Amino acid sequence: MIVPGHAYEVVPFRHLEKAMENYDVIVLGAGGVGSAAAYHLARRGAKVLGIDQFPGGHDRGSSHGETRVIRQAYFEHPDYVPLLLRAYELWRELEQEAGVDLLRQVGLVQIGRQQTLIRKA
Repeated sequence: MIVPGHAYEVVPFRHLEKAMENYDVIVLGAGGVGSAAAYHLARRGAKVLGIDQFPGGHDRGSSHGETRVIRQAYFEHPDYVPLLLRAYELWRELEQEAGVDLLRQVGLVQIGRQQTLIRKA
């Protein structure tokens, strides 16, 4: 994948040795986290190579599928909330750059027993 206006591409692992001579940064793993890291490095001017064991669009990753959830109600620890708020901003920036709607905000209901952690939070 080439990001328009940025030097970011994903190539098969077998080409790693040659690639090491031509890039500022090599990101191993081009799933959700790896591709985001590569994208933002490229936006900052680095020539970036993302390497993944599978071709783009495969169905073997944890990010595979048509739906995902992102939420601001993060009961694990309040330190996550500023990171999540920034994630929403970054999703909107990516939508503007790509010219595609990527994030659809809808309601979320979490149901559990009264004594569960979610209920207490």
